Amino acid sequence: MTTRIVLTALVGRTGAVLLRMRDEQSAVRANRWALPGGAIRPGESPVNAAKRHVAEQTGLPVDGDPELFWHGFLPGTRTDVFFFAAGTPAWNPDIVAQPGVLAEFVAGEDVLSGRAFTPATGFVLARFLESNEYLTLAGRFFPADPV
Repeated sequence: MTTRIVLTALVGRTGAVLLRMRDEQSAVRANRWALPGGAIRPGESPVNAAKRHVAEQTGLPVDGDPELFWHGFLPGTRTDVFFFAAGTPAWNPDIVAQPGVLAEFVAGEDVLSGRAFTPATGFVLARFLESNEYLTLAGRFFPADPV
């Protein structure tokens, strides 16, 4: 059976990305960093699942609808991943973390430093951080003026 999940890279105004880590007591992916996300419910659209997981796991507002950055199967699995990206207007936000979960915004240049990620997050996060989509959300990409 195929598992369908969403992940959302939530980017703050400074380019920081929200990361979450479940503690060692977690039955699922203990001591691994991940983006907000989880399973898509039957009948639920991927974008609605992304919005629901961000709301449930962070309590933070999102600028509009999350944009689909990547969709595909994790190599060697039956996990169908929808990877979204969204900005948040929150400044110095109070993150509503679930019990047993550490959640924090990490500077873009530090996101990949010394962290063990869940397979889905690790698979797409580096590509996202090098993308124009990330740079745009971080306020660092300015397309050339039309000639």
